[in-house]
Amino acid sequence: MPIQKLDAITSEHINAGEIVENPSSVVKELVENSLDAGAKRIKVSLKNGGLEEISVVDDGSGIHSKEVRLALERHATSKIICLDDLENIKSLGFRGEALPSIASVSELEITTRHEEEDTGINIILKGNQEVFFKEVGFPAGTRVTVKDLFFNTPARLKFLKGIPAETARVTRTIHLLALSRPDVSFSLVKETGVLLETYGDGNLLNVILSIYGNILGRELIPLNFHSGDFSLNGFVSNPSFSRNSRNYQVFYVNKRYVRSQLMKEVLDKAFSKIITSRRYPAAFLFLTLPPQELDVNVHPAKVEVRFREEDAVKKFLGESLGEAFSPSYFIPRQNKTEIASLDSPQRRHEPEQRMKQSYFNVHYTEKPGEKEIVREEGPQACINYEFLLGKATPHAELFTKKVFEGPISGQIFGTYIILQEGEDLVLVDQHAAHERVIWEKVQDREMEKDHYVQEILPIPLELPTFIIEILQDKIGLLKEIGLEMEQFGNNTFIIRAVPFFLKDVFTAELFMDIFENLSGSKMTETEFQKETLLQLSCKAAVKANKLLTLKEMESLLEQLSKCDNPYFCPHGRPVMVKIGKAAIEKYFKRQG
Repeated sequence: MPIQKLDAITSEHINAGEIVENPSSVVKELVENSLDAGAKRIKVSLKNGGLEEISVVDDGSGIHSKEVRLALERHATSKIICLDDLENIKSLGFRGEALPSIASVSELEITTRHEEEDTGINIILKGNQEVFFKEVGFPAGTRVTVKDLFFNTPARLKFLKGIPAETARVTRTIHLLALSRPDVSFSLVKETGVLLETYGDGNLLNVILSIYGNILGRELIPLNFHSGDFSLNGFVSNPSFSRNSRNYQVFYVNKRYVRSQLMKEVLDKAFSKIITSRRYPAAFLFLTLPPQELDVNVHPAKVEVRFREEDAVKKFLGESLGEAFSPSYFIPRQNKTEIASLDSPQRRHEPEQRMKQSYFNVHYTEKPGEKEIVREEGPQACINYEFLLGKATPHAELFTKKVFEGPISGQIFGTYIILQEGEDLVLVDQHAAHERVIWEKVQDREMEKDHYVQEILPIPLELPTFIIEILQDKIGLLKEIGLEMEQFGNNTFIIRAVPFFLKDVFTAELFMDIFENLSGSKMTETEFQKETLLQLSCKAAVKANKLLTLKEMESLLEQLSKCDNPYFCPHGRPVMVKIGKAAIEKYFKRQG
């Protein structure tokens, strides 16, 4: 076939296919235009998930009447003028492709009035062909209505999902845009009612609560880090709140939602220092840097970016998130009267307000040859309201010395060790505490390349075929972490050595339980080894409902006090909680 130039219609459809994939991509482009126009209120309406109709109404600056037709031509934009402007992009859109791309695959109607004009314009296009144009009365702003999406490209319709799925996609898109601009009021409605409504009061936490609910809001820690031209704001979750997926993680660069592998990896690395299992924190991260340090012209949907100084960004994020996931940052220091006052009826409904008032400011100050981190604390950061409203909170200053100062009062439920520390009652979960002790010993030996294999009597292990096929590829990895075995016959393995901490508790059943849990998981080799050690540590730790002698409790707490992170077990559960005397007296009506 000879080379030939494509006709205009074919070219338009190819270009539209890069921009317009489904109703959610239409909504994204239109709402971004509204934001770039300075809108403070944006309403999105859907019919049949956007397949029948999409409407976006805003109160932005509107389009000049003489520029309405020009705005519908490809590569017509007010956001850049020349090539140099691509180095300093501050707007969400800039290519001038969205409106003509949408118009080429739908019936598009625009009604708009520029804020400096007295009358507006109404224009209708079908398949990018103008069919109607006239002056109309309209408030300042713009309304864009898209009907019969892909009416002239039926092949594209085959790739769309059903109405519920397309509605969910649009909802997700609006969530991401609303989070990026808490100063803008968003509403999303469909035939049956309102799907989302935000206030536009500038408070990010209120947007998060509208989307994710109050439970997550109670677990969030505010971030405010600065270094030179870089800043990081937003929220991460208290380590006791984590998930087995990344559904609660969103990243923004200069208020633009991005899918950033760099930010994801740095977040994972910071979180793994405190929570070792394959869990993920909630994270709403907003990175700000000079626009010339960023290339946003990478992906048709503008959701991928490149950093000019990637190492500098990675270093800043690593130091900031490393601080954010340090015990001194996320564990509140709560005084006794404040805990008690939270129990009053008028305060029970104020956790969100208290969260709005809380903050940490961390500034990185360059000095000759070093970088100093200065943390300024604002009003008390109340992090985990389920702890607080239950009159108990993790205690940040309990283990400032190697050994507990307070006497051990005993053990309750065969699970919790009780201490009195001044005027505070401290409860320590013995299983979580022992698990933390074991895990840090394992980590220390790994870092020192110490040999921690413990030989035992050979233990035969008969396994089903589907597990054997997986296990054969893992024998070398298991040996590296101290679990030595060899195949002995078709279905039998002989276990000859286990890690040191399993010497007295290892059984064939224990290994079966763990490996069955791990066999279906997709992990890298390093993740597999870490998760195996983590589960083995959990199995080796003293269990709940196990009575301990006073000497055993003293030994456990002394070992715990020497841990780098005595506050949480490797899975993220708190090791201890503190109940103040004032909170206890509240129950007995000793305080007003």
